Amino acid sequence: MKIAITIGDPAGIGPELILKTVPGRKDLGSYSIYGNKQILKKTAHDLKLKRGYASIEQHIVDVGENIDFAYGRSTKATARDALRSIQCALESGPDIVITAPVVKATIRKVAPGFIGHTEYIADFYGVRDYAMTGIWRDKRIMLLTAHLPLREVFKRIDAGMVAEKICLFAAGLQKYFGIDDPEIGVSAVNPHAYEFSLGEDEKIRDGVIGARRRGVRASGPFPGDSLFNRQFDGFIATYHDQAMVYLKSKAGGLNFTLGLPIIRLSPLCGAALDIAGKGCAEVAGFAAAFSVGKKLYANMRKYEKTV
Repeated sequence: MKIAITIGDPAGIGPELILKTVPGRKDLGSYSIYGNKQILKKTAHDLKLKRGYASIEQHIVDVGENIDFAYGRSTKATARDALRSIQCALESGPDIVITAPVVKATIRKVAPGFIGHTEYIADFYGVRDYAMTGIWRDKRIMLLTAHLPLREVFKRIDAGMVAEKICLFAAGLQKYFGIDDPEIGVSAVNPHAYEFSLGEDEKIRDGVIGARRRGVRASGPFPGDSLFNRQFDGFIATYHDQAMVYLKSKAGGLNFTLGLPIIRLSPLCGAALDIAGKGCAEVAGFAAAFSVGKKLYANMRKYEKTV
């Protein structure tokens, strides 16, 4: 089991997350951190984490450039180092990738068209059927649409797409989570579901029916404001914030890219430029990614042996 860890944007909290969570762990096995050594060393010095740096130094694969950077100020130089870290981690042939947060707007200045880790990594592996999925404890929430303006969400919804995503999620719940015959709850897109629908929730309903015809136990659409209080093996949110408002209110939530040939996880936080360099970053999500990642990988390998 080979774990690759990316550094994120050096101006953000990525290096701090690594320095606080990786040192001292005995359960990581073979792991490598892809990032510039001088950046990690400087962060360790500034945040009084030098002992942690010393314990992981031999696992750092020195990529990217030696750059001058300031905490809280993402630049083209920090974006290039962040992107180089991701690319080198993927090229190393990992089983699990844990990604620290980047600043997407800055990366787009050096890599036009960059949307996010999810899309970038899926493109690297040539995967078309994938989905952004949030995890918090036993809650598994897949996004029907991810990084889209809301007006575009309504245009994307149709019964066929909804049915395909439900089936993708059902297969993913079996493969990565070891859940046989999962039951899935699907969110409506409008407040109170059908009450304010202009046809969108009826399309979701038809997609649910289509998935049932393929043998998937799916129900909905249910109002998004109460869906996650229901008992299902997995949930589908129709757009980004339906899932993320719930998930980001919890400590230790994770972003999982369902559908890849590897396991990719990240904490549910951004680069947090406002607190970078202050030593107060919340590490629960980043720490959880390692134990959850190993479980998902083990489930995936077990599943692959049976098909």
